[in-house]
Amino acid sequence: MKKLFTLLIPVLLAVLGATVWAAQDLVIVNGEHWVDSSHEQKRAYLFGIGNVLEIEQAMAGDDYESMRGRSIVPVLLEGLAGTPIDKIVTQLDKFYADHADQIKRPVIEVLYLEMALPNL
Repeated sequence: MKKLFTLLIPVLLAVLGATVWAAQDLVIVNGEHWVDSSHEQKRAYLFGIGNVLEIEQAMAGDDYESMRGRSIVPVLLEGLAGTPIDKIVTQLDKFYADHADQIKRPVIEVLYLEMALPNL
């Protein structure tokens, strides 16, 4: 047992180190990242956000309504419902082109405040 524990410590330290290293690479995507991305990268980003939103909605189950006012999930899901991904890409492209002074503004914030919230 002691030998197994001794062998696991380096593995656990390596996993912990890799996790910390990976976390340092996480960034909040803003307009600078957005305008430097390809169309496919932009679509992938939005598909990823969509997947997370749908997972959050599914996990909330019967408690979904209680998320209102406490979470961005209902606003994004309902405010962007039925909007094709390519249209969202175009709208975000236009926003950052028209608001160069807001290039550091996070994409998720623009999606929420400028695109989803006004549709509710």
